[in-house]
Amino acid sequence: MQMQPEESPGLASSEVRWYFGVFVLWEAQRRLERAGKAMRLGPRSFDLLLQLIKRAGEFVSKDDLLAAVWAGVVVEEASVRVHMSTLRKTLGEPGESDECKEWISNLPLRGYRFNGRVRREAAGILIKPVALLPDPGFTPLPVRLTELVGREADVASVLESLETHRLVTIAGTGGIGKTRLAIHVAENHQHRYATEIAFIDLSSLISQDHVLGTLARAVGIPADLPNIVEAITQRLKGRAVLLLIDNCEHVVDSLALPITDLLSVLPGVRILATSREALRVTGEYVFRLPALAIPDTAQISLAEALHWPSVELLVERAKAAGAGAFDESHGPLLAQIARQIDGIPLAIELVAARLGVQPVADLARRLDDHMRLYAFSRAALARHRTLAAALDWSIALLSDTELRLFRWLSVFRGRFDVESALGVSAGGMDPEMAFDALISLVNKSLVFFDSNDAVAPYRLLDTTRSYAAALLAQSDERPVLLRRHAVLMCDLMKAAAAELSDLTEQAWADRYAHRLDDVRFALEVCVTQQPDAKMAASLVTASAPLWFHLAQVVEYRDRVSAALALVDRQPARDIETATWLNTALVSALLHTGRSTPELGAAADEALAGALAVKIPVLELQARWGRCTHDMFRGEYSAALDQAHTLMAAAQSWSDPAALNLAHRVMAMSNHFCGHFAVARVHSEASVRVGGGLGHARANMVGVNAIVAAKAMLSRTLWVQGETARALEEASDAVDRAQAAGKSVSLCSALYGACPVALWAGELELAAGWIHLMTDEAQRKGLVGWLRYAEWFSQGLQLSIAPERDLYVREVAGQLATYDAPHREMLATFCIDWVDDDLIERVSRGESPWVAAEVWRAAGWRAEQNAASDEAEAFYLRAIETARRQGAVAWEQRAALARVRLSGAQAVQR
Repeated sequence: MQMQPEESPGLASSEVRWYFGVFVLWEAQRRLERAGKAMRLGPRSFDLLLQLIKRAGEFVSKDDLLAAVWAGVVVEEASVRVHMSTLRKTLGEPGESDECKEWISNLPLRGYRFNGRVRREAAGILIKPVALLPDPGFTPLPVRLTELVGREADVASVLESLETHRLVTIAGTGGIGKTRLAIHVAENHQHRYATEIAFIDLSSLISQDHVLGTLARAVGIPADLPNIVEAITQRLKGRAVLLLIDNCEHVVDSLALPITDLLSVLPGVRILATSREALRVTGEYVFRLPALAIPDTAQISLAEALHWPSVELLVERAKAAGAGAFDESHGPLLAQIARQIDGIPLAIELVAARLGVQPVADLARRLDDHMRLYAFSRAALARHRTLAAALDWSIALLSDTELRLFRWLSVFRGRFDVESALGVSAGGMDPEMAFDALISLVNKSLVFFDSNDAVAPYRLLDTTRSYAAALLAQSDERPVLLRRHAVLMCDLMKAAAAELSDLTEQAWADRYAHRLDDVRFALEVCVTQQPDAKMAASLVTASAPLWFHLAQVVEYRDRVSAALALVDRQPARDIETATWLNTALVSALLHTGRSTPELGAAADEALAGALAVKIPVLELQARWGRCTHDMFRGEYSAALDQAHTLMAAAQSWSDPAALNLAHRVMAMSNHFCGHFAVARVHSEASVRVGGGLGHARANMVGVNAIVAAKAMLSRTLWVQGETARALEEASDAVDRAQAAGKSVSLCSALYGACPVALWAGELELAAGWIHLMTDEAQRKGLVGWLRYAEWFSQGLQLSIAPERDLYVREVAGQLATYDAPHREMLATFCIDWVDDDLIERVSRGESPWVAAEVWRAAGWRAEQNAASDEAEAFYLRAIETARRQGAVAWEQRAALARVRLSGAQAVQR
């Protein structure tokens, strides 16, 4: 990323500075800074870094580096590797905006390459940087479809305010033009300072609870991480970013604290907000946006009238609506219209739309008669009365069909397409009439149309939506429309689920992500406003992929629980509906944390209900959930029992998707029970059956069938001693998942690939995969997968920690706080990470897949205590256990330990 450097008054004329990420390298002073803080770096490491950044993007050979850094000194090539390792640790991992996965990469036979984007500044003169590429994780500014008219002075004032204040709020009444001005200011600010920009629109939120999640998604992080403010802080640290937060007035109470927290720890962040009221945050500068200036005299020529911003906007919008040419006689009439509507931009747009079909004199007269009706009202501020009058006047000119559709469209919280508009009008209006009415509402500026949006180009502005919703509430249509909206959302979510296997993750998101607030609203209606247990359950289960994709799994879990509570309150219990919800709850709980009593209870309820209603797909999912829950908590025998039952059921159904899932469950449960040969058979069978299944519902939340099978197969193959093929299958699983663009599938692939790379000693490969898994799980809020990435990271740190023995002791001291599956994985990485509890567990036959490794660790412990005979016995037990299981890799480790023990005994004798 590019940063705006702080100018140093004492900068020497020969000084050269290199900028990359949050770092600055001062060449003459031989100093490296990270976010303004000096970093400790040895002279050789500094020279290596300088050589690499001077040739950023190129591979620099070891010979070239040796010649440049160790000129005239004979050293081994290993010196380069050692210093490169130091450099990597000092630099750490790049941020998401740095456009690279690692700062320095190595390619055998070619050398080392610096991957970051570098900017050079010499003699205190800033070299013009390459144009800043937008961060793909940031929500971009909306595209402006029309020019900003009459606001030049306001733009300048807000820009000047942003120079000296880090929080600027553009405040004003609805329809005054706050959003359009803010977007224009943000664009100017970005062009002036090369600042990154993220746009946060709060207008569609139905609850203050969603504020933090919306902020998070706008900057490209999961919305349900435990500490969202901290996650946003880490995402924006060291960056120059302008956050444009639009439509804050209804969530001010929830917005003030996170804004304060972010501004206090992120000096590079500025916030431009729009609101009908001030945010009341310390340091806030409030810019009160006035209406457009209106002519101060009645007798005025057209040329003179056009010097007034309100008239200029009126004429421009009228011409866009198809109005003819204006002449000098129209000057007073245009000035009169501008005064009648107080120069309020939204009111001007509404009135201008009529000038395409109505003479200016006639419009001015009729508008004058209408506005007099509001002149004596004291219930609202003058500008609010004016806008209400303009809206009422526009509505009064609508046909009955247009008015009904206008009311009905208020049920949409965000953007919508033609099909959705026709969907809420179905049964109450002819489709062709509804379509014509929609186009007419666009032409009259009551519905906004964005020609740059190919998916959902229509929306109601916040002010007009509120007005339309009030009209709907006054009618007797609201209950019917809310029901139609809920049905529409349910149908859309079912269609979205069906397209999971046909679209990449990004393409799917582009098509459906904007529906989240509408789905939320529909669920609120079905659960609280117009309780409908059946519809709530249908919508919450159908929308699962949307919540998972947008990393809102915690909120989804709570939505499922709320729907389940509604079902349970019904006079007659609906077992089938409750079972669907319990299976959804199990899936959400599996992805949002560890095994809990709530997860166990939901799994039991789901299985009991599935067996009661005798629906195969429900039984399939319920047994999958029960089995996975058992494996998560280390109850492998119980998991295997469920797997056998699932396999028998799947074989009787003749459903390829069910059979594939059954093979995968059998493979995993047999693997953890130490039946590696059987596990391999089922993994290979799953690969064969999995071809063409894609993301069928039976595969649970979109996990690719072949990817999941290969992930488990790779782990089993390595334990069986087939390292080369294990790495091959692991790489293939990762490649397939990345090509498919599915986060859950990628995490599933890496669940198998990461430990295989660690066990095989492929540390560079392991580091890349672990970083990828951590990044993907954090980005999507997949906490269940993130915990595995953390385990694997502990195994990697074992090999790269500068003080290995200290690190081993630190982790060993924490073993008592880890659950059994965590300790089992650590036992395969380090012989010292086995405690008494795990040895006792293996003695009871409860951790069979690592039994040989645990017995080997017990032998090592005895050997350290000089109990050679006891150590010998444990090593033999490890060898026998591994041999019985066909665990060649474990057997080789134990055999080497025994050989080492025999050698030590021979030396002692």
